[in-house]
Amino acid sequence: MKKIEVFFDYNCPSCLKGYEQLIEFMRGKPHLEILWHPCEIRVFKNEPGQTDIGLQGVYFAADNNIDLWRYHERIFKMVRDELYNNDINNFINAFDGFLNTRAFRHAITTGKYIARLKKSNHYAFKKTGVHVVPTYRVDGGCLQDRQEFYGLGPSDTAYGGTK
Repeated sequence: MKKIEVFFDYNCPSCLKGYEQLIEFMRGKPHLEILWHPCEIRVFKNEPGQTDIGLQGVYFAADNNIDLWRYHERIFKMVRDELYNNDINNFINAFDGFLNTRAFRHAITTGKYIARLKKSNHYAFKKTGVHVVPTYRVDGGCLQDRQEFYGLGPSDTAYGGTK
């Protein structure tokens, strides 16, 4: 099974468009596996800020067997509706009835997933060399354009690794 690594940040407007294109691309391709790598582009840019709640929530969703596609769909709806921010109460309202909001609040307020997000940031920005989001990697190389993406083959000069 071919695996596509997806590096993304909900705070990036291009990631919403990339997510929509990924949904379109994945139709009829059950043989592909997506490995989601939330990462904070502000960390790469050395900008201050709080650790992102939505990105931490990716790990909560995974740990609680919540469909990640549906989780992303909810988050990107918040982005489209201009409701995405780092306010825990905003997230609780958006996810009421979708996930255990009490457990979600507890995980976020105790910082349960901060170390995992930091590890993902390190993997993205230090180990693989990702410097923009969204970034898609296959077979150790970065897909730089639609042709490579639809052909699922990185070029030899791709940033974020080579073939």
